Amino acid sequence: MTTQDSPAGLDIGKKVDIRVLEAVARKGDLSIILYFEEDLAKNSTYAADLKEYEKYPDDERPFIELVSFMSFQRKMSPCFEDALTTVPLTITICSNSEEYNSNPVVKGILPFLDEMDPS
Repeated sequence: MTTQDSPAGLDIGKKVDIRVLEAVARKGDLSIILYFEEDLAKNSTYAADLKEYEKYPDDERPFIELVSFMSFQRKMSPCFEDALTTVPLTITICSNSEEYNSNPVVKGILPFLDEMDPS
């Protein structure tokens, strides 16, 4: 798979609202994985990361499946959805050419709070 046929138009470097990515992920055609560490996201594969962090609970890994992340955030903060309207959370796509369990995998980087644009 190349960026010419990137899944759902999720090209490397593209910045996408997390709510848009969630809608894409919920269709079930691909897996969207959010990474907290840019170097890890760019320099390894999702399959290798799952193997390396298999002994850690999902919430202690430096990456998380997007739908799980959104569910967790909604449970933790009832105002999460309103916050996303006020300050959108933009994910930067860093990989779109992997597969895991025969499904395309798109990896995105979560911004640090100081990188978020409140405008």
